[in-house]
Amino acid sequence: MKDKVFSKLKPLYTLFDTWLKIDAVLVFFSSFSLLLSWNLLTSTRENLLSLTFLGTISFIMFYLVFHFMINKFNPTFRQLSTDRSIHLSIAGLFGISNTSKTPTLKNNGQKKTTNNQKTTKGSAIPLYPLAKGGLKEIEEVDDEIYSKKTLGDGFAIAPSEGKVHSPVNGKIVSLFPTKHAIGIKDENDIEYLVHMGIDTIDLNGHGFQTFVEQDQKVKAGDLLTEMDLDYISTHRKNTDIIFITLSQDLIDSLEIDEDKKVDLDESIGQIVLK
Repeated sequence: MKDKVFSKLKPLYTLFDTWLKIDAVLVFFSSFSLLLSWNLLTSTRENLLSLTFLGTISFIMFYLVFHFMINKFNPTFRQLSTDRSIHLSIAGLFGISNTSKTPTLKNNGQKKTTNNQKTTKGSAIPLYPLAKGGLKEIEEVDDEIYSKKTLGDGFAIAPSEGKVHSPVNGKIVSLFPTKHAIGIKDENDIEYLVHMGIDTIDLNGHGFQTFVEQDQKVKAGDLLTEMDLDYISTHRKNTDIIFITLSQDLIDSLEIDEDKKVDLDESIGQIVLK
């Protein structure tokens, strides 16, 4: 049990370890800078220019080497920038498998239903649009943590309006204080992440209005959140709405329709269970 919990939280441990190393290097560099500053104050005028030049060159070299080492040898740090550490916190919370499936395109044209979605092995869960707009495959999302399926398979919508709807039946299991992400769990114990925009955690909840509560049951098509697309775009954030299936160990495949324009009343694909 302990090993399982540790494996889920390992990305966070790696991140914290990285930051400790960064802090140690910064403390060393700060000490060096103070020593250099003291030398500048006590130096003769003839040495002042050379010491200033040396300090500038040292700072530039330190920055370049440090940046290269982090990006070259620590992919976890490179990947967990801005709200990506939050995403991997979600991964640890929900218990994500690293296995990812490649979605296949399929025209099914299924009509929306509000029946119970609990299914058996080999059966399918219909998926409905997150919002009105254009359908995108997960590989098209402009963020590698999604396009490379680090968290799991899914799809995205480039919204034409800001109302965000639940694509499945389930229960709200996670509401972020910043309102930009919602966790849903269905009756098959499959966890889903609805993430609204890219790097929108920086907005601290501004531009979002939430219409659901923790532990509330929702049906496909229910309104979850309303995004102020103009506000989000004005702050130079991508407005794509992303849907991720987190419980990859329970899923055989995720099939997405070919039609790039979506209607809220029709299925856009399905999840096939193992």
